[in-house]
This record gives sequence, C-alpha cells and structure tokens, in this order.
Amino acid sequence: MKKNKFVLVGLCALVLATGAGLALNADTAEAAKVSSPALTVVVPTSYTEVNTIDEFKAALKDENVTSIKVMSSIKFTGNITKIPNRDLVINGNADQGVVIDSNIYSIYGKQNTKGSNVFAIQNANITGDAGVGRFFTGGTGNGPWSYGWDVNAKDVTYTGARFVHLSEGTLVFDGTNKIDTGAENAWVHNLVFKAGSKYNGTAATKGQFSAFYFNGELSGGNADGKVQIEDNAEVNVVISPENDKNYFYPVFYDKVYQVNVGKGVKFNVDAAGVAFQFIPRADFPEEPSLNIQDGANVNFNGRGGGSYAAMKIQQYGTNINLDQGSELKVTGNSKYGVIESKYNFVDFNINAAYNFEVTNNLADAPLFNASKTEIKAVNVSAISTWGKTGAEYTEVEDHAFNGVRTFTTSITGNANGEVQSVNTDAVENFQMDNYGKVKFIAGGW
Repeated sequence: MKKNKFVLVGLCALVLATGAGLALNADTAEAAKVSSPALTVVVPTSYTEVNTIDEFKAALKDENVTSIKVMSSIKFTGNITKIPNRDLVINGNADQGVVIDSNIYSIYGKQNTKGSNVFAIQNANITGDAGVGRFFTGGTGNGPWSYGWDVNAKDVTYTGARFVHLSEGTLVFDGTNKIDTGAENAWVHNLVFKAGSKYNGTAATKGQFSAFYFNGELSGGNADGKVQIEDNAEVNVVISPENDKNYFYPVFYDKVYQVNVGKGVKFNVDAAGVAFQFIPRADFPEEPSLNIQDGANVNFNGRGGGSYAAMKIQQYGTNINLDQGSELKVTGNSKYGVIESKYNFVDFNINAAYNFEVTNNLADAPLFNASKTEIKAVNVSAISTWGKTGAEYTEVEDHAFNGVRTFTTSITGNANGEVQSVNTDAVENFQMDNYGKVKFIAGGW
C-alpha cells in the first residue's frame, strides 16, 4: 500500500551537495542527493597544445597530460582506446573555428571499478557520423559495467549519433550546449544541468529513441538514476523533430526514478508522442517523483502519436510535486488521454503552484487515462475549464470555479470521483471527463 504522500513540497527544503536548493516532501528528500566529482572542474592554467590527430592521441594516452588544447581542426582515423584514468580537460578552441571530427570512432576511457575521473570537454565544436559516431565512451564499452568516468561538457556543440556513452557515470552540462543526435543525446547513469546553464538538444532524428537513456547497471539492486536541473537553468529538448510517428520514447528513459527541477528553471520537452515517463520497475529505491520548485516552468508537449499520452506514469505511487509558484503544462494529442497513469496511487501534489494545466488538442478526447490518480491541491485561487473542442482553445475559459482554496479528487478512467473542496460549485459540478483543457491557478491562500 502506498504511503501517505500528501506532505506537500515546500514543507521540507534540502540543499544538495552541489549547492542547489531543492524543495521536496520528506520521503524524497534524502534520495535527491546527486554527488559526483564531475560537478566541479578546475580551469587549467596551461595546456598541452596539439595540431594533428596523432598529437591529440599521444596527449590523451599520456597520463601526465591533464589539459589539452586543440589548435587546428582534426579528424579521427580510428578509435582512441585505453585512455589512462586521470582528470582531464580538453579545450576544443571552437571560438577560433576549430572542428573536432570524431567520424565513426570514439575516445575510450580505461575501465576503473575503484573510482571515477572527470573527462571535461569545453569550448568545442564536434561532429560525428550520424549513424554510429560518438565522442566519448566511459569504461569497457557500450553499456552497463562501464566504470571509471564522469563527463563535464561546457560550451559544446555536437552533431552525430550520440554524444557520449556513460552508462555508469554522471554527465554534467554547464555553460551553453547544443547537442543534435540521430539516436539518444547520451547514455547516462545520472544527469546534471548546472545552475544558469542553457541546453538545447535534439534527439531521435534517425528513429525511435529517448533523449537520454539511463541504461547502467543496478546499484545495490536498485535502478537509481537521477536528473538534477539546477536553479535558473534552461533545458530545451526536441524528440524526433520531423516525424510524429516516432512516438514511443520520452526525454528520460529506463532506470531513472527522480527528476528534480530547481528554482527558476525553464524545462521544455517537445516530443513526437511521449514527452515524460516513469516506466514500471520493481527495483526503484523508492517511489518515483518529479519535483518542481518555486518559479520553475515545465512544459511537456506530445505532438502526435494519436494513441500515446504526452505524460506516461507507469509506476505505482509516483508523485508529481509542484511547489509554490511553479508551473507544469502538459499538452497532447491523444484519443486515450494526455496523462496516462493507469497504475494505482499516482499523486499530483499541488502547493500554491502558479499553474497546473492539462490540454488535449484532439477534439472529444479526454485529459486523463488513470486508475486511482489523486489530485491534491492547496492554496488554489481558481480552476478554469474548457469543453472538448480541441485544436486552439479560446483564451477565456468556458467555466471558472473561483475561491477553491483546497481541492482533492481521485481519477479512474477518464472521470473523477467525489470532490472535496470548500467550493460547493466544484464539489457539485467538477467533472474531468467533460473537459478538453483544465487549469489549476494559485492564489487562494
């Protein structure tokens, strides 16, 4: 049986080891910690300068070289393997027009099961083959049990198949990064977007792929992947931009159970179908959660697919936590529902959120396809609703429930059950199955 999770966000504040604040409920606070040496990279005072691919290889393989600057454009002629384990910074000199072409090959960091080192790539313009090319592989190979490396990317532009294979490491994005890939942007165990950074990613231009694949080994029997989007970061991800039929995979996929969105974040996902998902797994360390902090703006949009929800919650007891002043907008085009939560005891916990909005652009189609999904809202000013007209909804709602203050209901199928609220109109007349768009608006405290 699910624990009572209506300990709303904002009642427990946690400061991460990274220095970023995160408001969570008490049960998820401890699990929010993501610590990794990749979170901090010291800027070198001097570099080993290289002009050719052979010089680049030699510098990578010299364990005494800890900083490399690429002075001229280079192209890989084969895999660069067995890179010794040490913290390494590469400056790609992109501001001077230098291009690193990894071709169909990759840099392979040497396996290390006893610790991790940082592979940092900065100021780089990298291109690889769109079918198989990737820039860095951490550990033994192309999947689980590849240990010994974290990656820090700062001010990087990459085009290719995948940016990195880092199934057992932490991938950190800092500065401004643009990653465009035929498959996933990366394979990861943990993912961090640093405070104030900007990320623009395009994934799955060559088929059905997520944006980030959490495909590492279990940690102590747990699928414990985490995403941390630190304060004031901006993350924009487009999945399958030219094909609405590649609708299956979301922004984060598989062994990921917690997504933490910091203060003032802008997080936008535009997907062919499913934009955000927690898959069903019995080995998550605790109930999955999406935690959205004060002032953050999150948008999940599913463009096509027809049968696929934009937000798909498939694990029992998942919590979607909206803190005061935050916003979550879920927009889709599905005949079965924009939010699918057919596994019991999924909770949407809304604590004076600026806006929680769900829209189905398909006419005569429902908003939810659920089983015992709870909406638990406090400090609500109004709930605005629109009929199932689809397409572009008018700016003015069809009906407004004003002065709501508190609102609780359970959704099964497309319809809600009994409503609990101080607003008698909502108690008597709110019915989710009648709406093509609904907005919960803050201000009722």
